[in-house]
Amino acid sequence: MSLVRRLALGLSLLAAGPALAQNLSIGIQSPPSTLDPHWLLNLSNTGALRNIYETLVARDAKMQLRPALAESWRVLDDTTWEFRLRPGVRFHDGAPLTSADVVASLQRVPNVPGNPNPYTVYLAGVTGVEAVDDLTLRIRTAGPAPILPTNLTQIFIVPRSVAQKGNAEFNSGEAAIGSGPFRMVSWSTNAPLAMRRNDAWWGGPVPWETASLVPIPVDSARVAALLAGDVGFINNVPLQDAPRIGGDARFALFAGPSIYAANLYVDVERPNPPGVEAEGRNPMRDVRVRRAMSLALNREAMARQIMDGYMDPTDQPAPPFIFGALPDRPVPAQDLNAARSLLAEAGFPQGFGLNLFCSPSRTPRICQAIAAAWTRIGIRTTVEVVPQATFLTRRNKREYGAFVTAFGSLTGETSYLLGSQLHSAGTVPGLGTLNFTGLGSPRTDSLIQRARATLDDAERAQQLRTLMQTTVDESLIIGIGLLRSVSAGQAGLAYQARADEEILAVEIKPR
Repeated sequence: MSLVRRLALGLSLLAAGPALAQNLSIGIQSPPSTLDPHWLLNLSNTGALRNIYETLVARDAKMQLRPALAESWRVLDDTTWEFRLRPGVRFHDGAPLTSADVVASLQRVPNVPGNPNPYTVYLAGVTGVEAVDDLTLRIRTAGPAPILPTNLTQIFIVPRSVAQKGNAEFNSGEAAIGSGPFRMVSWSTNAPLAMRRNDAWWGGPVPWETASLVPIPVDSARVAALLAGDVGFINNVPLQDAPRIGGDARFALFAGPSIYAANLYVDVERPNPPGVEAEGRNPMRDVRVRRAMSLALNREAMARQIMDGYMDPTDQPAPPFIFGALPDRPVPAQDLNAARSLLAEAGFPQGFGLNLFCSPSRTPRICQAIAAAWTRIGIRTTVEVVPQATFLTRRNKREYGAFVTAFGSLTGETSYLLGSQLHSAGTVPGLGTLNFTGLGSPRTDSLIQRARATLDDAERAQQLRTLMQTTVDESLIIGIGLLRSVSAGQAGLAYQARADEEILAVEIKPR
């Protein structure tokens, strides 16, 4: 009997055959590392914990905002938002949701000691929060904050009775109390997260009596678990296995656009960045070189052949369907002759040497295709796939002159990418935090700050599109393709793939 089956049976959560309508077992690539909803911000944690905890504002599968614990919100003035809570919501311990719980939750976020990656980025600019009455609260900001409702999709609400508890109490389950569709039953590091239906959930009937998130990090093992019936659903289907699963009548494949884009980042600041061999120069400082690097790429072929159709070609670094992106931008065709001419104009007729660093998650084959294309125009490229455990650490230390990784526009708005990657680092708190290539200028910084403070949606969208157009025109961040969210499950299931790639058990339904 497999390890996955023993774990699932031990929890009485095996999803197979007739039991599927009552019990759902989900094989996940990356398990949560905590049950503390304000500790260590990453997709593995938020995607799992959203089954238990909820936020004031939520996102649907296409990243559109919808009411959640807050049934409505409005701007009172340039520095004040008012939120009206949904009446009748109760936490898993039976306590009613009130404004005091929201105040306590928001105040807890910046005060979790030793947090390696806090959620405070989503409260940037918030100066205070107050309860007006049990169902009304006001959030004050340092200036206009049009994206506050969007940011609040990432801040989980807990009862004020546990807001003073620490990471250990949440991980033990003592404080792991939310208001979501499932209650926590048991969990430990790298073990399944076992959950039971919350019959009092305000959102309506929950289709599963029990659900579990079973960690299966190895791709082949996760696919094997689905095929053997050890689990009823898996996320992050390996692309090489998607056709086999999709062609088997016993299973269903669920794919859709993702907010995660494969992007190329090049150092535009330092005179001699790591991995660049150009006689002590940095060719990427020249916009002509960056444009040549972009023009050399055959994005259509990479999407169709390298990624087996599970990538949509684009040269912008964010999904075209999110707020502030360029919705109708055509994909530029590969033009090797134009790329060679641009290199020559920039003073590199013989090209140069480059080591391309690559994240191991979903991008190695893309990196190899990029290297082959660049070598054809004279950029002699080698690829180094860096283990996940060290990729981000080395990136943060700016040990890469050029690298490829997947970036997710988690808020569903381009202000997140532009503010974190295009804004100068270290000049404004909360901005430029993911700028590892030296981008930024006083003018660009000012335009980003202006867009982030514009309350009128139409005007803000136009400002963001203008910034995105500049980013693409100058190849400051080079988009390669929009990755697709691919999950699979038993044929008796219905599911709409989420753009944020989170797996919510309540959204997986029996047909």
